Amino acid sequence: MPVLIPTPKMLISAGVVGAILVGGVAVAHTASAGRLNEESLRLKEVTRATPAPDSGVVSEPETDPNVVSRLMPGDPGEISEYWTKERLEDAQPMPIPEVSISILPN
Repeated sequence: MPVLIPTPKMLISAGVVGAILVGGVAVAHTASAGRLNEESLRLKEVTRATPAPDSGVVSEPETDPNVVSRLMPGDPGEISEYWTKERLEDAQPMPIPEVSISILPN
């Protein structure tokens, strides 16, 4: 029967897991004892922002030159009828954009 010899990484991992476990038990014990109340949990006062008035005008989103299309043209039912099994088998994927980055030395 092989003997398991603990390595330093294994011992460090066990120590970290133990510390997390002890911390969780301490928090659970404190919470169950009722020592956590609203005053001890308050970190800072939070205020709500006033919402902007609704003008009813919807602005168009900015156009991104890298986006092919934002809205699907036509009826989705017609599009699904267009893509038959034969057309799907013959379809070619769109080319993947290539990015080149050159870093100049200082």
